This record gives sequence, C-alpha cells and structure tokens, in this order.
Amino acid sequence: MKKIRIFRIAALCAAAALSLSAVSCSSADVESGKSVNTYELEKKNIENDISVTGRVEGTDIVKITSDLTAKVKTLNVEVGSSVKKGDVLCVFDSSEFQTEYDNLLSSSNKNNEKTNSQHDINQRTLDDAVSDKETAVSKAQRALDNAIEAKDNAWNKYYDLENKKNDYENKSNEYYDRANSEDGTAEDLAKYQEYQQLFRSAEAEYNSWGDQLRSYDHAVDDAQDAYNAAVKNADKLIQSAKDTINSEKFTTDDSTKTQLEKLQEKIDKCTVTAPKSGIITALSVSEGSIPTKDSIMTIEDNSKLKIKVSIKEADILSVHEGQKAVITTSATGDREFNGTVSRVVNIMSEQTANALTGETSGGGYSAEITIDDGDDILLLGMNAKVKIVLEEKEDVFAVPYDAIIEKDGKTSILLATGSGPEYTVKEVEVTKGLETTYLTEISSYDIDAGDLVITDTNFLHDGDKVRVSGSYYEKTDSQDGE
Repeated sequence: MKKIRIFRIAALCAAAALSLSAVSCSSADVESGKSVNTYELEKKNIENDISVTGRVEGTDIVKITSDLTAKVKTLNVEVGSSVKKGDVLCVFDSSEFQTEYDNLLSSSNKNNEKTNSQHDINQRTLDDAVSDKETAVSKAQRALDNAIEAKDNAWNKYYDLENKKNDYENKSNEYYDRANSEDGTAEDLAKYQEYQQLFRSAEAEYNSWGDQLRSYDHAVDDAQDAYNAAVKNADKLIQSAKDTINSEKFTTDDSTKTQLEKLQEKIDKCTVTAPKSGIITALSVSEGSIPTKDSIMTIEDNSKLKIKVSIKEADILSVHEGQKAVITTSATGDREFNGTVSRVVNIMSEQTANALTGETSGGGYSAEITIDDGDDILLLGMNAKVKIVLEEKEDVFAVPYDAIIEKDGKTSILLATGSGPEYTVKEVEVTKGLETTYLTEISSYDIDAGDLVITDTNFLHDGDKVRVSGSYYEKTDSQDGE
C-alpha cells in the first residue's frame, strides 16, 4: 500500500531556507528554538484498506425465460414489483395449444376405444382357446382311459383262457392215465375224451384271443397319440391368442402420447410463476406482445444484498473472503453499513467497450461484498463506495508517516519533552508495525500516551530546543484547504 507523506515540496523548501538562515544566525537565535508541529501520542485502532465502487444487487439473480411463441394475455408485474415465490407473473394465451390438445386427445380416445374393443375380442379368443383345450383334452383322456381299460380286460381274458386251457389239459391227462391203467374203466375213457375235447376248444379260443391282443395295444398307443395331439393343438391356439394380446402393446401409438405430453407442457408453461421471492428488475414483455428474447423478466432476491466490485491487479492478492467492508452510498450520506467479502474472483475478465462513446468498463479482477445490515434501507441499483479492510490493529500507538526517521538501519521518532514554552528534542528508537495510508504502528518501552511526537523532523537532532507552534491536525487541515 502506497503511503502518503503529508508535507509537500513547499514545506521542504521552507525547512531548507530555515537551515540556511540558521548558519548565519547568532547563538542566541539558535537557543530561541525552532517552531514545530506535534502529534499527541494515543492508542487507537488503525487499518489498512482499499477503496472500490460497485452497484447494490440481490444475492441471487434469476432470469425468467420462455420458449413460447404466444401472446402475453395477462401481465401482473412491472419493474420494481415485489413478488413472492409462487406468484403468477404473467399468463400467455394458451387457447391455440388447448385446441390442438383437445383435438388430439379426442382422436386418441377414439383409437383407444377401437384398441380396447379389439383387445376384448382377443381376450375372448384366448378364453375360448383355454376352454376348448379343456374339452378336447378331457375327451382324448376318456378315449385313452377306455382303450387302456379294454386292453386290460383283453389281457385278463387271455390269462383266464390260458388257465382254463391248462386246467382242461391237466384233466385230460389225468383221465388218460386212469383209462390206460389196470383199474381203468369205460367211464375214465369217456371223461378223458370229454376233457380232451374241452382242451382243444379252449386252446383254439386261447390262440385266437392271443392274436387279438396286439390290436388292443395299438388302440392304446393311438389313443395316447390322440391325447398328445389334442394338448399340442390346444396349446398352439392358446399361445397364438396370447401372442396377439402381447403384440397390442407394440401397436400402441406412443407418438400421440408424446405429443399430448408436449402440448400439456406448453399449456402449463403459459402460466409463469415466480421461482423465488424478490424484486422485478428487468422486463422485456408487455400485454399482447410475443417474446423476442429468451429472458422475459429478471427477479433479484432483495432479502440479502451484495455489491460486486472491481479489484486492481496490485490489490487482488490482499483481498480474501471474510474480510470486513464498510459501505456508503450517496443516497444515505455519511451513514456506514457493514459488509463482508463473500467471494473473490481471481480470474481476469475482459473489458467491454461502449459502441457509441468508446469508453471501456469492467475487466480486471472482482469480488462480491455481502451487506450485513441495511437491507431495509439500501435499494437495488444504488451506487456504493466500499472500503475493504485488508489489515487492522486495535489499541496500538501510531504516528503519521512523516514522523518516522529511518537512518543507518535504525527506526526512530522525535519527542518534544519538557513543560514548555521551550521543549527538548528526544530521539526514541521504535519498532514499526502495520503501515496504513496515513499512520504507522510503533512500539517502544520509551513512549507513552500523551507524548508529543514531532512531525516535521527535518534538521532536528536529539537535544535540540524547539517551540511547539501547532498540532499535526491543524497543519494537515490547513494544507488540505490550500
């Protein structure tokens, strides 16, 4: 930070003239002492700051946009209007969109009715196929059961004939042996002939029935094949009916649904509501007009205000978030408002030139100052001066920069000691601290509140006699008024 030295060239020339005249003066003149200005030492708060300017803005700026090509039917706001979140800002004429939507919906409903009717037919076909399967399978099952039963009866009869044949054969052999024995009788011979005849008859029937068993086996196989065919054919009909129903979802006109959704979206967009509370600061539409820009209005949130300021390249590295800021405006006079550096933009922005005047604006680095108080007084758009406090010290001794003497690696000040009217110059070594625009922090064991610090130190040395002619403040005030 560049320090400002209060004494001007004229003051230095005057001091030089005094020095020259001092050479020719008598010792009595020297003893009379030089007139000096002093600064009464006291503890105070000092700070290092930079001054910038900006415009009061809302902390959140929202541009309301619309892509509709429709007339504004109703406009409920104007620049400066205060709005709350959800308020209706404007309404576009939606009649054209609504008519198109209604016609498309009517056509879609008719198509849906037709689709629903076809679905009912397809569902009945599926239900009939399921019912027909039950009937066909039941009939085939009965035929198969009958064939199996006939086959079982045939084999049972075959086994009965076999047993009967064998029994007749055994009886015939028994009476044959009796008839041919020593005790054989004519009755035994007759019984032999009878059973022999029955055996031959049973054997003939047994052989004949055995030949028929294969046909019963075939009948069962045929009945099983018929059953399987009935199931397969019925399943085919059912699956075909199911496939027809499943294909319905692929024949649905999704494009119509999409068109309806887009039209409904346009209708909904015709009513524009505030996405948040704030003040209308820009408006590019009027009732009856069709928007020519994407942005139709701007809302600035005035519940929390900020100021965007430009920062010089020489100062940007000294500015940090959280630093204190003091704000004033022309409208509020000398009243000061507190602020805080809430954002620092460390990216160089481009300057923009006015096409008419050629003047440039913007560019450089920037920062945002959040206003901590005064939200109920400061208005959007006010031009503001901002003092950003880079460093500060509280309750320290500080003297004007002109009072500091730096020589031979040593830093010191000159005090006017004694009770007057003549004072004795005392040089006191000090340590410098924070340097501000006008004051420099000092510290030393040899200084105290109330000490008179000489501010015009030229040609003075430790032990010189001086007169105090005025205060530092009187001198600076008179110079500022020249």
